[in-house]
Amino acid sequence: MSSFNFLRRINRGIALGIALVIGLSCYLVYDGIAFKDEREAIKQTIEDYIKAMESFMILPGRYREIGVKVPDSIIEKKLEENKALVSKYFSDTRIRDYSFRESVFRDLEYMLKDNQKTGDKVKNVESKIKNIKSITKHGSNLVTVEATVTTTMTATQSAGFFNVFYSFGGGYYMKEPGGTPIEKVFINHGYESTFTCEMIKQNGSWVFSSMEGMSSMYLG
Repeated sequence: MSSFNFLRRINRGIALGIALVIGLSCYLVYDGIAFKDEREAIKQTIEDYIKAMESFMILPGRYREIGVKVPDSIIEKKLEENKALVSKYFSDTRIRDYSFRESVFRDLEYMLKDNQKTGDKVKNVESKIKNIKSITKHGSNLVTVEATVTTTMTATQSAGFFNVFYSFGGGYYMKEPGGTPIEKVFINHGYESTFTCEMIKQNGSWVFSSMEGMSSMYLG
């Protein structure tokens, strides 16, 4: 009788183990299918942000021309537009006294005001995703993304501009030995940027929460 009970317990254990394996397999299949939709939402968010980023440094038409002074009111209006976009795409999470969202906005503010001060201009910007190398899932509401973006622009040589998560350049007057500022002219710039960032899901939408590293290659 005791041998029978022992075998029965073993059979129950085997059955329970099989049930757990089947349950886990079903969950993993379901989770994979469910995350497929999230993956597409993440890709769409990145694509939307890259297009929105094109407008960060773009002022109304006449103020993009060399020699045209930019009033403070135009800069303030652009900063309000940028603040709305940054709030849409970046998390409001704060770690100690650091906020990724606020850091991005401060960079944009600095570059716009510096270009205003020096008379440097950004005429146009075009960005596109070259590839999304990976989207790694860490739980239900956190992912790490690695991607490459190409950016081409027409701007004066020393104009500051914003590329993905970083500001580049910075307005300054290049001078010849005699001290005369070199004439400002539009030139074409090209950059390819590979970045790794974290994204979290907040209020039903995926937003950027941190940036782990980025390298840029000048394309000429």
